[in-house]
Amino acid sequence: MKIATIFGTRPEIIKLSTLIPQLDKEFEQVLIHTGQHYSYKMDKIFFDELRLRDCDYILNIGSGTHAQQTGKMLIKLEKVLLYEKPDMIIVQGDTNSTLAGALTASKLQIPVAHVEAGCRSFDRRMPEEINRILVDNISEYLFTPDENSYKNLTCLECFPSEKVYLVGNTSVDACLRAKELFNQETLDDYCLEKGKYILFTLHRQENTKIDGLKEILMALNAISDKIKVLFPAHLRTRKVILENKIEIGDNIILTDPLGYKDFMGLLTNSKFVMTDSGGIQEEAAVLNVPCLILRDNTEWMYYVEMGKNLLLGTHFDKIVKVVNDLLEHDDKISEIEKIKIPINQGATESIISILKKHEID
Repeated sequence: MKIATIFGTRPEIIKLSTLIPQLDKEFEQVLIHTGQHYSYKMDKIFFDELRLRDCDYILNIGSGTHAQQTGKMLIKLEKVLLYEKPDMIIVQGDTNSTLAGALTASKLQIPVAHVEAGCRSFDRRMPEEINRILVDNISEYLFTPDENSYKNLTCLECFPSEKVYLVGNTSVDACLRAKELFNQETLDDYCLEKGKYILFTLHRQENTKIDGLKEILMALNAISDKIKVLFPAHLRTRKVILENKIEIGDNIILTDPLGYKDFMGLLTNSKFVMTDSGGIQEEAAVLNVPCLILRDNTEWMYYVEMGKNLLLGTHFDKIVKVVNDLLEHDDKISEIEKIKIPINQGATESIISILKKHEID
């Protein structure tokens, strides 16, 4: 069976990093990178650090509006899929690359397998939510990461149960596999000490509009009066900061995007992380690092309901109040760290097993 695996962003590369080598072993696999993330620091470095082979196709789509990105991907992906004639395509998560890959395959009557299916924030203002819903509805194989996502599909949205598989989370597999790769020396590069800084990331479209970004960064400036903050800035976020001359506090270390080894080492050693990234929410939970989510909702409510991650929102007052409370009461951080989440490895093996069964059938 020939499988085409389509992706285009850092989270997809990481979450597929355990699956890609196994697909190469068991099937004929074509790797297609859309180029949605087009900076070396945002993609190629992750291939190198995660020891992944080169892609068969790099489409170099680059930036643009959602319509521009998705439209360009549809045109280029159709040519590749018509030439390669795969028996199935695999997509992951909620990006424009995920949507474009699934749509192109569906129009060509190629079965779609969606890794990380069924996750819902229940906020249709978010482009990622729309992408997930659409991709789930045109997929033949829905690989869900947890019970919440499985129930979303089978109970709330009434998908046929024979299409939905509870396989676990490939992020767990990827995170545990990458532990040996962590770069612990990065602390010295930024003059940081273990447990004495906050790691901060922000990239979602709703958070990088000028008014929302200003409010969040005002809160970050206030917090940085009490503790150092390391802020690897997404290219989109940095652009808005520079164009609008938004003030960044002296105790905030603003850097370019980091490679996987550096970032994971810094995450592991931080006091806690503040982020709007879905992938980092998962990684933080696996690594037992408290995570404060800079969103009003999340597709990873599982960790919030357990008390492992905190849903912080995006307003100045609440951000500052909650963070200051944690900084003043180390026992509250200790209580979060004591919460044990089930770390179930094996999502990769489960997906491979299901696909092999499909090949036989």
